[in-house]
Amino acid sequence: MHPSKYVAMPVSLLLALAAGSPAIAQSQNMPWVEMETTSVMVGIGGHSGDGILWLPNLGSNCSYPFTVEGFGAGIQVSISKVTASGLVKNLTKVADFPGKYSATQGEATLVAGGGGMSMKNDANNVIMDLQSRTQGIGIGVGAQGITIKLAKPITDGPRVAVVEFGFNKNWVSQDAIAKLAPVVDAWKCRYVNIELVGHTDTVGKEDPNLELSDKRAKAVRDYLVGAGIVPTRITTRAAGEKEPLTPSGAGTRQRSNRAVVLTVK
Repeated sequence: MHPSKYVAMPVSLLLALAAGSPAIAQSQNMPWVEMETTSVMVGIGGHSGDGILWLPNLGSNCSYPFTVEGFGAGIQVSISKVTASGLVKNLTKVADFPGKYSATQGEATLVAGGGGMSMKNDANNVIMDLQSRTQGIGIGVGAQGITIKLAKPITDGPRVAVVEFGFNKNWVSQDAIAKLAPVVDAWKCRYVNIELVGHTDTVGKEDPNLELSDKRAKAVRDYLVGAGIVPTRITTRAAGEKEPLTPSGAGTRQRSNRAVVLTVK
């Protein structure tokens, strides 16, 4: 869409835009936001509010607090409280959420009680379809956009982890959990996928080893799902003894080959 179609609106209008949409957003398992500002008074510009970006599509309790700047433009009558919530569309990485947002259609008027508005990030295709509820009465029209900033910077973590298993074992040990925890912390609530490849040493026959490596990969998958990562983001593959992590001869007990390799993609 051509940028000229987007007209900025003040957050005072935006946030007077509906309680109730969080339930809809959660039921649809889509990203959604909720935000709030209080005590927006006549003549005060640049007021800021707070919000949370929720990402149930990635995992349990996936949330990113943020601030919203640009409150107050166009306000003619005070508003005691404004809340807004709604779905976030076209979001494929968290880093695309912050930025300057403008109304997608014409100008908007904040009316007492509530209303609706669609807003687009000026730098990409992320769109918020918002509904609002106000406490108090406020009327105003403005052309000032809003700016969203995440409360904390996004940081990456390890992209590869190797967890080892005891001889003929296929359960996730405490040592393995210690290696997996940093991966969960860094990537659980990010737009990435996780590949798990199970391996065995060369002791035993090839077919049972292939089955054992599959069980190991699935054991790690089950741990990650239990930690709150959406299952569809995780794939598993059994390599058996055919792709040794450490070269060794036939019939060799090699702990480093009794492992699952996790790769963040």
